[in-house]
Amino acid sequence: MPALSRATDTRGAQHMNHKWIFKYVIIGDMGAGKSCLMRRFTGRRFCNGLPHTIGVEFGTMAVSINGATVKLQIWDTARQGRFCSVTRGFYHGAAGALLVCNISC
Repeated sequence: MPALSRATDTRGAQHMNHKWIFKYVIIGDMGAGKSCLMRRFTGRRFCNGLPHTIGVEFGTMAVSINGATVKLQIWDTARQGRFCSVTRGFYHGAAGALLVCNISC
């Protein structure tokens, strides 16, 4: 999926309300809080102690920019060694990345 694309899907009126779709990935070491941030960004409750992500978790949120509704796709990627080669493919087409680190160590 391209980082920037027009919302042209006709499967639902809700999707058509979004003029643009942007893909972002959250990258960081295991246990840094990537999944908690993704859940918070997408309107779900922030929580501690989530199980480790296997592969990729995905969420969406809509924001208004200058009167236009923009859909953000937030991709939470696993950083365990055995999943790194799989999750690198999800970086393709991303408009940006949020790097997350744990500074409490």
